[in-house]
Amino acid sequence: MDNANIIRAARVALFLLAMASFSGGLEAQSCSTFDVASIKPNTSGGGNSYPELSAGGRRLTATNQYMVAILMFAYDVSPLQISGIPAAISGERYDIEAACEQPMLKEQLPHMLQVLLAERFHLLIHRESKEQPVYALVLGKGGPKLHEAPQQGGQPSLKQSGHSFTFTNAEMSNLVGVLSQVAGRKVLDRTGLPGQYDFTLSYAPDRGAGREGPDALPAADSFPESVFTALREQLGLDLEPQKSQIDFIVVDLLDPLIPN
Repeated sequence: MDNANIIRAARVALFLLAMASFSGGLEAQSCSTFDVASIKPNTSGGGNSYPELSAGGRRLTATNQYMVAILMFAYDVSPLQISGIPAAISGERYDIEAACEQPMLKEQLPHMLQVLLAERFHLLIHRESKEQPVYALVLGKGGPKLHEAPQQGGQPSLKQSGHSFTFTNAEMSNLVGVLSQVAGRKVLDRTGLPGQYDFTLSYAPDRGAGREGPDALPAADSFPESVFTALREQLGLDLEPQKSQIDFIVVDLLDPLIPN
């Protein structure tokens, strides 16, 4: 698979990571390193699950994932913030299974995965900061059109249907995580809104093409084609182009997988 397709697949994984950020950790004594762990090349072509914890938080699994997606999870960056993955490894997909006797916290998983990658791939990286184009999420001229969640402090959640995103108990940090994926640039929260909100953001970028025939979706006709317009009209928010210092992950060493 070429780099463009790998990046597209990784952007899907980035969206899954944004959704995963809505899930809270377990309030229990947790482990800091995996007790047992396995990384294997995916040879079946089946499955496609981003790193996730099982119920109870004692097992981490990921299937059929590119290295760029694994690094995204381990270092909390987008695919465009990663460089230096060797060509021989960039197109490979991997399955990961890891477990602990004590529950794992989501907040600890990135570091635990970094340690595992260093063990199995001799991974070495360094960080660079570069000024890059970004979008700042700001209040629109008429003010926000957001409804505060009835239960402040409730668990955030997100449901997606096509290009429609329904947020519950969401903070602005949850929204910018999704917007960074759909807008094609990192989005920074500059709204100053500290609460939790219930809202839906819907747009229809493809409604102008392929709309003929019995399978057309008339409900999408009322949605704007641009996520920028949808933000302004539906939520009273704007995305302003700016520049900001962004952290990048540069891979210095990534050897072929050491067999388990």
